[in-house]
Amino acid sequence: MCESVEIDETTSELQIMKSSFAEPDVAFIVEGEKIFTHRAELAKKSPVFNSMFSSNFKERDKFEIELPGKTMRHFLMFLRCTLDGYRDDIKDDNVHFVMALAHEYQVKEIMERADIFLADRFSSKGIKGCNSDTIIQGILEAEKFEITKTLDVLIGLASKKMLKYFSSANGYDEIRKSTLHRIAMKRWEDNINPKDGSSVYVYPIQSQLR
Repeated sequence: MCESVEIDETTSELQIMKSSFAEPDVAFIVEGEKIFTHRAELAKKSPVFNSMFSSNFKERDKFEIELPGKTMRHFLMFLRCTLDGYRDDIKDDNVHFVMALAHEYQVKEIMERADIFLADRFSSKGIKGCNSDTIIQGILEAEKFEITKTLDVLIGLASKKMLKYFSSANGYDEIRKSTLHRIAMKRWEDNINPKDGSSVYVYPIQSQLR
């Protein structure tokens, strides 16, 4: 009974979201259903859509364009975050798939918003709120989507983790060498002991004592 209610609520929510795209000059077909929207708005936001609608792509003159492999809910939320008439917030429950679609369609504004959101989120959690697995998965995502603010925050967090445990966590071997180098340099700059993640007191050089 509960499952039926949840399905009905999800269906209703999708219908409400779809109703926002009512006056079309293009219809995307996702999971067998149509999402109506406007070419000019999408072309303004995305160079990928701009090329699709104006170049020698087969979709240029089509009213209906099928998008295989896309999820209705994810694509709707991506559009609602992207288009000026909606500009839904980037949130915990949409940031990862909205960012993936924004990267695919090269929507710079959404990538920047997602980067700021994730950087702030990791900063607020801090070292105590992020285990090594979480930091590594965040780093891999930041590398993949080239979100630099988030990567900077995660490098700072990674530098404070005990190297013995951090280097044995899932996904560590997938981190780029350049990022690992930055983590090591961050430890050195901040005088962090890789054995236990603690700050190391550095005795002042003689000239500083004069």
